[in-house]
Amino acid sequence: MLNLKPVFKVKKKMKIGQVSKIVGISSSAIRFYERQGLLESQSISRAENGYRVYAQQDIDELRAIVKFKEIGLELKEIKALLGEESNSCGDLVSTLDKQLNKYREMESLIRDRIRLLLAAKRNCKANCTPSRKLRKCSA
Repeated sequence: MLNLKPVFKVKKKMKIGQVSKIVGISSSAIRFYERQGLLESQSISRAENGYRVYAQQDIDELRAIVKFKEIGLELKEIKALLGEESNSCGDLVSTLDKQLNKYREMESLIRDRIRLLLAAKRNCKANCTPSRKLRKCSA
């Protein structure tokens, strides 16, 4: 189930390594998502030593990104969902419907391929022996 509610709240700002452990993705993935514009960079501040410092909002957004990736959404779709121009639940439902249709089409294609493979295997077993050269089989 797609649950975007925060699991727990953090009270302080955290460095990227801490956020990485909490969210369950690498620090480089967090930086990548930031470069791609998936995280609101204005909410990410810098400590005096130059380290990125993340707040609860950033953790919540990263969790949403991870959930969206788990269900197979592409980065451009995630960016559109999290962007300021489109952040309604209706947009999410529409995107999920599109994703469902995509996977249903893939499922149908996979079923067709399985049928073809099984037929080819039956044909090979009926017309060829294991030691016969492939070119001499009438499969």
